[in-house]
Amino acid sequence: MKRALVVLATLLAAGLWAEEQAVKVFTVKPPNVERIQHTLKMVVGEGNVVFDSASATLVVRTTPALMPAVEEVVKELDAAAPSAKNVELTFYILEATRQPIADAAPLPAELQPAIAQLKSVFSYQGFRLLDTALIRSRSGEPAEASGQAQMDDSTTGYHLNLQPSVSSESHPATIRIDNLHFQQWMKATHVGFSATVDLKEGQRAVIGKTSMEGSRSAFILVASGKIVE
Repeated sequence: MKRALVVLATLLAAGLWAEEQAVKVFTVKPPNVERIQHTLKMVVGEGNVVFDSASATLVVRTTPALMPAVEEVVKELDAAAPSAKNVELTFYILEATRQPIADAAPLPAELQPAIAQLKSVFSYQGFRLLDTALIRSRSGEPAEASGQAQMDDSTTGYHLNLQPSVSSESHPATIRIDNLHFQQWMKATHVGFSATVDLKEGQRAVIGKTSMEGSRSAFILVASGKIVE
């Protein structure tokens, strides 16, 4: 790839950038899309690369003289598969109520920013941490977790399944959670939601909420993630 980049730099220095523009669509391996587009943007300019992660395609606009070197860069980067990273995700399952919960244990300090957000957006005043689920997986591989917790005189259970992936092109790195399905149940009643979310490494974010019909409580899912060795 170094040779291709040298060719690009030589052509740019020769003033060939001013030529008429050509457009080409590249289809690459899905894990390589963001890495390739990041490199091409540095070479041909931010506005000359359009990418779609869902279809794993890139549309590149440059001069006819530069296009062969761009093709070589794409070919070499797409052939070198990046090593999959290990991801550690922490999910906090919260119960939220309109009134304070008298017997609720103190919440972890790391949850306080998310709690402040929930109070301002949804007007909840009472919070109880029902359970914490820790999921470790490799980027691109599906993962799941299950658990249960005691709520007053009832037991509630939950199940999580998802597929994380990592983009290290941004700083801090972004952990994308695709196909996240959260299901909560109590006795014969089941509720849940699905979501796709991007988490900055170290960020704690509210993923979603759900509630059972007739219940005064809501179940809220908060998540954080980091890349581990």
